Amino acid sequence: MSLAEEVSYSKLNSNAAKKNALQAFISFYVDQYRRNNLEILGAKVSNKVMSTINAILHDNLYMAHDELVATSERLSKPAYEEILNELTDLKFDASGEPATPFHQLWQQEEESLPTED
Repeated sequence: MSLAEEVSYSKLNSNAAKKNALQAFISFYVDQYRRNNLEILGAKVSNKVMSTINAILHDNLYMAHDELVATSERLSKPAYEEILNELTDLKFDASGEPATPFHQLWQQEEESLPTED
């Protein structure tokens, strides 16, 4: 896929593509929440929005991953959409698949952080 075909979430043309992008991001977010690894995301987006999502995740943490993703989407969809609209550097292809896997992007971000001596 060429770079010209990669767009931010808000510029995805179809509802199916937006839904696909949203579900991929929610699954990633839940995984990062469970790993207590949301610092990079917290530095990029509204902590108020994240705390809304995190409260629901916390209350339902007993659920299996897929069930928690579905519950979180149902209860926090507007919050996730707000985050995706803020993260204009996240790019998706026409079907809503991440241009670069989220885990890979976050690993690159972590590697670029300054380290303590």
